[in-house]
Amino acid sequence: MERRKRITKKETHTHLLLIMDTPTILQTETPDSTPDSGPTRHGGMKVAFYSIVALLAGVTSAALLPRHVALYAWIPAIVFLGLAAWGLWNVFSAWRATRHDAPRSHSVLAGELGFDLLCTCRNVVAAAFFLPDSTRRGGTMRLLVFLENYASRHRIVNLRLGHLPGIGRPEATITRLRLAAGQAAVYCLPVRVRPDITPGNHRLSVRLWINCPTGAGQRLPGSRLHMFDVHVIRIAAPFDVAEDAMPDAEAGGALPEPCYISLASVSDAEPRMGKLREIVKESAPRAPEGA
Repeated sequence: MERRKRITKKETHTHLLLIMDTPTILQTETPDSTPDSGPTRHGGMKVAFYSIVALLAGVTSAALLPRHVALYAWIPAIVFLGLAAWGLWNVFSAWRATRHDAPRSHSVLAGELGFDLLCTCRNVVAAAFFLPDSTRRGGTMRLLVFLENYASRHRIVNLRLGHLPGIGRPEATITRLRLAAGQAAVYCLPVRVRPDITPGNHRLSVRLWINCPTGAGQRLPGSRLHMFDVHVIRIAAPFDVAEDAMPDAEAGGALPEPCYISLASVSDAEPRMGKLREIVKESAPRAPEGA
């Protein structure tokens, strides 16, 4: 039973990779042309620590093992010393390529928008919620996924939105988004609540993982520090559905197309929040007629 469970997880992961393997990568409506800069290799204290540990393990293996196990005693020593040399070279390369005049991050999500951010994924932070987060059956909402890159090299964000038939999502989808160095952006997905959805609280699964096509880069000054770095960011975006339903005249109509909007660029002096304000204004719940 345990073996079958492992195979299922592996097949699911392979299926997701096949879905993700698509040349379509969305750019923001106003493309950010900020060039990549900084180191391409990972450095920092973590890599240095593990390199020193591998160096000590290699030296210990070379000094002690031949005295007790003569045959193949050199193999662990070479492996550990090779890992130590590779890690220390990465640390040196990252330090040499670090720019001391790197552009300053606007830190829009933690500063201007006031999100309480707990973690990053390869120096990318994210937040997601529905606007409005409460509606009637047949009503419309917008899922807003906010992204910001704290690194000096661009990232590819793999955004997986789970299946939720109650809002017209019969299956999960993966969307790939380009995030330039230091860029902040928002992905906006309009959805309509089905009339037959169960009233109450619902949650949409949002998962993000990041690719670094041109290397790691360096952390930009001005970005929020002291956050855990994880492999996958998982968010459950909640919304409430009321008992009553929307009138037929208001429940119809085509939904707007999804959009991907840039909020800030390190190439600009100030963030550009005008388009986001328009979306917030359009998404505000309307007062019932006669109120």
